[in-house]
Amino acid sequence: MIDQLDKLVQEANETASNAKKESEAAKALAEKVQENIKNNTVEIIESKNPPTTGLKPFKTLWRDISNGKPGILKIWTGTAWESVVPDVESVKKETLDQVNKDIETTKTELNQKVQEAQNQATGQFNEVQEGLQGVSRTISNIENKQGEIDKKVTKFEQDSSGFKTSIETLTKKDTEISSKLNTVELTVEGTKKTISDVQQTTNDLKKTTTDIKEEAGKISTKLEQVEARTVGGENWLINTGPNEKPQTIGMIGGAQVNKAKFAVQPGEYIVLECSDHTDSFYQFHLDNTKMGDFEKSKDMTLSLDLQNDVHVDFILFQFINGVWSENVQKGVPASNVWKREVWTFNIDTRATGWGLRLRFARNTNSIGKRFRFKKTKLEKGSIPTDFSKSTYELEQSVDGVKTTVTNVQNSQVGFEKRMSNVEQTASGLSSTVSNLNNVVSDQGKKLTEANTKLEQQATAIGAKVELKQVEDYVAGFKIPELKQTVNQNKQDLLDELANKLATEQFNQKMTLIDNRFSINEQGINAAAKKTEVYTRIQADGQFAKDSYVRDMESRLQLTEKGVSISVKENDVIAAINMSKENIKLNAARIDLVGKVNAEWIKAGLLSGCQIRTSNTDNYVSLDDQFIRLYERGVARAFLGHYRRSDGAVQPTFILGSDEKTNAPEGTLFMSQAGAGWSGAYASIGISNGIVDGAVQKSVYWELQRNGLSV
Repeated sequence: MIDQLDKLVQEANETASNAKKESEAAKALAEKVQENIKNNTVEIIESKNPPTTGLKPFKTLWRDISNGKPGILKIWTGTAWESVVPDVESVKKETLDQVNKDIETTKTELNQKVQEAQNQATGQFNEVQEGLQGVSRTISNIENKQGEIDKKVTKFEQDSSGFKTSIETLTKKDTEISSKLNTVELTVEGTKKTISDVQQTTNDLKKTTTDIKEEAGKISTKLEQVEARTVGGENWLINTGPNEKPQTIGMIGGAQVNKAKFAVQPGEYIVLECSDHTDSFYQFHLDNTKMGDFEKSKDMTLSLDLQNDVHVDFILFQFINGVWSENVQKGVPASNVWKREVWTFNIDTRATGWGLRLRFARNTNSIGKRFRFKKTKLEKGSIPTDFSKSTYELEQSVDGVKTTVTNVQNSQVGFEKRMSNVEQTASGLSSTVSNLNNVVSDQGKKLTEANTKLEQQATAIGAKVELKQVEDYVAGFKIPELKQTVNQNKQDLLDELANKLATEQFNQKMTLIDNRFSINEQGINAAAKKTEVYTRIQADGQFAKDSYVRDMESRLQLTEKGVSISVKENDVIAAINMSKENIKLNAARIDLVGKVNAEWIKAGLLSGCQIRTSNTDNYVSLDDQFIRLYERGVARAFLGHYRRSDGAVQPTFILGSDEKTNAPEGTLFMSQAGAGWSGAYASIGISNGIVDGAVQKSVYWELQRNGLSV
């Protein structure tokens, strides 16, 4: 009966213990969820103008509704507002507009050639024309039978400028039309070769054009890209598209911003906000080493679309006799509407270098004001022409090689644009690959923008990978993975589960990844950054008011003086700093698996460890709540809890042995039992052995709470 009662008591104790553990686990999870919600939940600020107070890097979200709702969601990076969602629609519209325009033009030209050939008779023809302007000879072979056309034309032209030779074929059979043209022009400037191939069927049209120019000092090759542009002068600025910072071709010091906040309106224009009126500007270039491909005392024209809250100035800098001069400039009064501003200027014959800036007026009224610009063009001559991008695509010269390859695909599944850019100069090598992908599948909509850049110079190597991804989100958790990892890293599992619970109310997840690697004379730096933004898109397509932002980053720095490693999530940072005399670990929890050998340890708290004070046979052992003193490997003293035969635990001090032995005769026992009970007692005595688990004392003194002394 007593054994059965003891068993029931033991089972009740185990049930109570398990319930306590489950309660503690649930409490820990709930506290972690509340902590995540408190630290990561942010309010989305909706306004036409960007917020200026209370900004926290990768925590502050702004819904820009300057162009109407639902607006564009942006995140504060610490230096500028960056769009969280890639603007695929503007890129898609611009690209498809350009493609459609080029297709219509090509179709019109091809139909005109077919119509002309249909009106010509079958046969061979040799035409020669001579005049003061030059000599030309045309040899034609035309076959026109029952709607099928086969036409070959070879043409030779010569005038005072040079020679031109062209070979053209036109073939029409059933619903297929093919046109090929190969021309060679020889002038005193050099040689130009053009190869064009157009293929048209009932459903498809394909056009490929290659231009090759050979001039003194350089060879330039251009594989035609689709562009919607009007006829005009060559643009001597590059990077003039949406979200790009324009700069002058072949000149240094371009795309620079000074004493101003810089931002972009995705797919539209550049924004500068003056932070210091003394010298706040955007710089297209500033080069005191060369004139570039520009001539002195010849007119040049800069034009751009501008909207300015305050007076701004176009400024021409000229490097004359070793000194910069800014005497030539044009002022533009404030305007709240977009205008095409034009400025024609020329460079002093004494100049050996020059530069261009767009600068805020130098007065306090400029502080906090903005100007916006787009479609910037720098061309030779005094007559401005419609905006067009530079045809600077691939150029081989003494300055280097630059290659750009673009691939655009649009289908029922989605839209994809890929671009690869490689630039090689005497200074080094730069490679950029970008991909914009918008796909709709059974799992939902997924939008991805990825950019990779690699730079290599004589003294440095740099690599950067950026990714933006938007996808439908469900806060699920894979149970098999849960079972596999629960015993491996309980804390990480708790963090991940808490994050899933904290984000279950959201239905869209936006991921921003920024990984960088650099090697230079200062050392090696590597950084991996990931920001997750959780939002809820409501039934009306609007964003909900609240959002959840999770910010994670790891960094590695190696220099000749030491190593630094840091891991950050939100505002919690763990770091290791190592120098020749010091290693510093800073973290909320440090897990060490294996043996640790140390000559000296200084600590505030040691938890969950066993301590042995010496590697010899003479040492002190600290194990859980027990302290033992050993001499020659034998326990000589013990301080801890002694478990009695009835299962009760009592504090005990033993001299001569420990609680694991059979209490050899002559061991001193000092113990206490029943603290807080009316029958509490304490005893001290010399043992004479152990019988049925109870210490037998030959001499002892027992002190009882009721006042008795035995």
